[in-house]
Amino acid sequence: MTDWRSNLGQVMRRTEEKKQEKEATQMAHFVQEVLVPAFAELRQELEQHDREVTLRHADSSATIIVRYRGEEEITYRVQGRIFPSGVLPFADVRYRERKGLRLITTESMFRSGKPTYTVVDVSKQEVIDNFLKHYLPLLERD
Repeated sequence: MTDWRSNLGQVMRRTEEKKQEKEATQMAHFVQEVLVPAFAELRQELEQHDREVTLRHADSSATIIVRYRGEEEITYRVQGRIFPSGVLPFADVRYRERKGLRLITTESMFRSGKPTYTVVDVSKQEVIDNFLKHYLPLLERD
């Protein structure tokens, strides 16, 4: 007779591995199909306004860095957090405070209210809108 504890453990491990693989696949798809195209559109427009734009991405995150006259204006990185309902995307936003002495880092969600969405629900336009929500006030403050 087989050891039921061993059998249960094997099934639970396989189930967890499949879940983690699915979440990693969803995030990689989100990066390639949503974040990279959104950041590419932003770069194209920003470069028309004399900004130097750097894009970076991996399977689990993507970053856009905007500089003007050699100074970093904003670094905006999107990554995901694992929740029981799926992978929740969020942005880390870094910029200089008004006088330019300290770097400020904040977190931003793509939708307000209770986070009931996952990476499969967030559109390219939502990413662009969220980036602009943080970037435009930086331009207007100076």
